[in-house]
Amino acid sequence: MDAKQSADNKVWRITVAVLTYRRPEGIVKLLDSLTRQERHPARPYHMTVLVVDNDATESSRDIVEGFDTKGVFDIVYAVEPRQGIPVARNHAMDKAPQPSPETGELLDPDYFCFLDDDEWATEGWMDAMLDTCLRQKADCVYGYVVPVYPENAPEYWVKARVFESARNQEGGRIDYAASNNVMFDYKLVKSWNLRFEEKMLNTGGTDYLFFNQAVKLGMKIVWTERAMVYDIIPLKRMTWKWVLQRQYRLGNTFAVSEVLHGNRKQRLYRLIYGITRTGLGVAMLPTLAVSPYLGMRALTHLLRGAGVVTGLFGHFYQEYQPPKEAQSSAAS
Repeated sequence: MDAKQSADNKVWRITVAVLTYRRPEGIVKLLDSLTRQERHPARPYHMTVLVVDNDATESSRDIVEGFDTKGVFDIVYAVEPRQGIPVARNHAMDKAPQPSPETGELLDPDYFCFLDDDEWATEGWMDAMLDTCLRQKADCVYGYVVPVYPENAPEYWVKARVFESARNQEGGRIDYAASNNVMFDYKLVKSWNLRFEEKMLNTGGTDYLFFNQAVKLGMKIVWTERAMVYDIIPLKRMTWKWVLQRQYRLGNTFAVSEVLHGNRKQRLYRLIYGITRTGLGVAMLPTLAVSPYLGMRALTHLLRGAGVVTGLFGHFYQEYQPPKEAQSSAAS
């Protein structure tokens, strides 16, 4: 058994944060999956599920506060009325310390997780996260996200594999993570005073920047396939418009991050990267006629490269601009 794992027979305090905005069915499915988590006697943990409602009308309050956790975890409901993913993520980080049942003193969790409200976890998810972290002496674990397609999903988009996440060596070190299936050392991140960039309120990509900054500060991130979650792919995303806009936005995010936090050398490197990738995409375009997968790789190179170049010249693509009614609710 790992020395860190066995020290004082510790019960690890883990907070699982979920941001939600008007997805009642999704949040119930996710919470239900967390009631069925397997536990290993060598890795005891206490789990608190923190649901941050990014809806000023508190539309998820009754669902969350009325949910039967079956005694498996504590549940905390919080509201962040200001619209924006980075704002809600920072609110979740701030709300992570929970009172000790013995003394009432606020205690920081040992580990902090993010999951999305359109996902659900496999039964071995939490134990696999913790086991991987302890075995690899990691500061952060990024888990596998498996897409779940609707029954009438267009075959082209399934074959194009555009919704599939990258797979890495089990337990291997990587230099990135995202907030859709991640666990990290909360106290370490808190000591760095690391926050999600609120200047990127509606651009997306603040999790990319967050973990990129953490790696530069020394964070060790490892990957595991054992900690799987399933991600529902709505039919409305399986369109040319949505897919192409998403690829452009991802490239634009890289550039926005460099504009806000990079130096001249990094921005020059990113510009060369963007131009090169755009050129590669143009060269590969003929593959659209023969292979959905290769054709999508061509468009990915082209659009991500274009997103990088335009971002460096000041265009910040606002993928997550909230609908007008949400803005009105937040302002009232």
